[in-house]
Amino acid sequence: MKEIIFDINSNEEIWELIDKSVNNIFIHKFWPTEVIHWWKTDLKFETGLVLKDSLVRGMEFDLQTDLNGLKQILEMNTNQLRIYQFDKPVPDTLRLEHLPEDSKFKILKQNGLRHFFWVDFEFMTVSSFDDEFLKAIERNPLFSERIKQRNRGL
Repeated sequence: MKEIIFDINSNEEIWELIDKSVNNIFIHKFWPTEVIHWWKTDLKFETGLVLKDSLVRGMEFDLQTDLNGLKQILEMNTNQLRIYQFDKPVPDTLRLEHLPEDSKFKILKQNGLRHFFWVDFEFMTVSSFDDEFLKAIERNPLFSERIKQRNRGL
């Protein structure tokens, strides 16, 4: 898996980078709020239980969605995201925190991983098994100079 790193100015720019042909989105350790505070929400459980107007904080979870869901999440302006694009839904048994670091991306590729986007405030890392996908980003007029500047600075 190859990667490129560059500065990002907004979550709208992130949307420009997403491969629109890959609809299975997995966000690892999604944190819907930037600060730790109590907020009110309804919690729906698989058993059918619904807890109305519950107060929660420090909520972090793995999330599977599609491109439409990702677009809504990006509109939240979250500063840190681990976005994975898969060819198929992530199976119940695949837990990223249990994968050995030295073979993590090999295992994820076997499970259909195409691209990985790590958004860390103003920095963006795009990793992909598809060299042409990365080359298209490098040629994109919006990002090409930022990628060159970042590579010169490393």
